[in-house]
Amino acid sequence: MNRVVVLGGGGVAGIAWATGIAAGLLRAGVDIGEADAFVGTSAGSVVGAQIASGVPIEALVAQQLAPRGDSREQARPYSQAEADASNRRLMDKVGGDLDVARRRIGAFALRSETVPLYVRREIVAARLPRTTWPERTLRVVAVDTETGAHVVFDAESGVDFVDAIAASCAVPGAWPAVPIGSRVYMDGGIRSLTNADLAPAARHVLVIAPLGYADGNPVSGHLRAEVGMLCARGASVSLVVPDAASLDAMTDNVLDPSRCVPSARAGLAQAARMATEIAAAWHG
Repeated sequence: MNRVVVLGGGGVAGIAWATGIAAGLLRAGVDIGEADAFVGTSAGSVVGAQIASGVPIEALVAQQLAPRGDSREQARPYSQAEADASNRRLMDKVGGDLDVARRRIGAFALRSETVPLYVRREIVAARLPRTTWPERTLRVVAVDTETGAHVVFDAESGVDFVDAIAASCAVPGAWPAVPIGSRVYMDGGIRSLTNADLAPAARHVLVIAPLGYADGNPVSGHLRAEVGMLCARGASVSLVVPDAASLDAMTDNVLDPSRCVPSARAGLAQAARMATEIAAAWHG
């Protein structure tokens, strides 16, 4: 492959910010819709699904900048800083064993009281332009709540498209885990907020990471190592993480829809500042 785009997790604010990044890059001559494949985790699975389905990026950012009054989105109480701290405490308790940590998070996801699954599925479906997998290559990451192992869903998996995206976005404690077949899945960010190492081999990989490096999250913050893996395979890597203005726009509660408009604006502005460097690598 020539170019792959990896889109990481970050809640509804992260969806808006990543969409702003995509639109800002497009206006500077970098159309990420031309990628050969997309890898999406949580929020990134939504953006990847939208772009892989052929929705114009300008239309997507317009929706973020002027959200509909009848939006199904719901705010959830959440703190990314507290989630990171909780994962640090968990890793201390399990002696640094990631597999055990993920299984414990899975158990927490299963016992948490959230909105009914059908309500959440309606929210996710409303974000998507279609109910079937796009023809473009799209990989969506989720994690098994019982085993802690990750799974990559795609058009060949035989899995319902909306269910796959809902599973990838199932933040433990905030949204319900999603049954698919005989298994139950949670947010792919429990493996990694980006899962960039799951990108197919390519000349160039563009990673858009709404939650940045997440170095303070030992369960999910593996971006630095993943970039190293991509480079070791011979890929050139462009990385977009939020600058200070973007972090201020998204705030600590990335599950708050009221942050979408400022986050999209911040993404647009940041992309304009980074576009020249990214364009050089993108066009090769």
